[in-house]
Amino acid sequence: MNGAGRAATIAGGAATVAAAGMAVFQGQYPTAQLYGETIHRERAAGRRIALTFDDGPNPEQTPRLLALLARYDAKATFFLIGEWAAREPGLIRETVAAGHAIGNHTHTHPTMPAHGAERIREELRRCRDAVEASGEHFSTVDGAALMRPPYGRRRPGTLRTMREEGYVPVTWSITGYDWRAHTTAKRITRRCLRAKEGDIILLHDGSNTEPAADRSKSIASAAAVLEHFTPLGYRFVTVPDLVAAGR
Repeated sequence: MNGAGRAATIAGGAATVAAAGMAVFQGQYPTAQLYGETIHRERAAGRRIALTFDDGPNPEQTPRLLALLARYDAKATFFLIGEWAAREPGLIRETVAAGHAIGNHTHTHPTMPAHGAERIREELRRCRDAVEASGEHFSTVDGAALMRPPYGRRRPGTLRTMREEGYVPVTWSITGYDWRAHTTAKRITRRCLRAKEGDIILLHDGSNTEPAADRSKSIASAAAVLEHFTPLGYRFVTVPDLVAAGR
């Protein structure tokens, strides 16, 4: 192969790597929008922040979190796993009665882009059924129910199926990485304190692997976030309220 051929081969390989990297970025980075619009922040919402919690309801941790939010008159959004929702109908009702929003986080927490439309529809349906069995319904934006893809992973087909099923996708702009096994409440808090006006913060009150996982570090970090931002005049609101304030 001559020099020109080698250069073309190298250039082609670099382009392939770049394209693959872009695909991963667009399919997983929470604020990426090329594959389809997601609710991820609302800068025009002013001094409002949306705290969101994934992987509940958790019979041990969610009640502690609800009590904490009540002390600060703060509202949050909970993305529920259907398997756990079926176990805790009373806790779902308590969450909604306290003024918090709830959304679909699938029934078993799969990586959605790894599955076809039929499996995605089943996951969404089973989670919805579990929540509606409690007598409650998912919160909405413009009539579409809230849905957060597990791990934030999506592709065009994933988003299309979600929308066909009546959902609006919600990701985030700030995460505490509280799912990391060896992190600390201090590290989680430090990341969350980067939030600005209109940000959506991702934390967890549960785990996709066990129904009563220990999320005490996440709750401690949520407490620190509330303690830090509330005196600065910030309000903690649900995702639907954040979107409404940003319009």
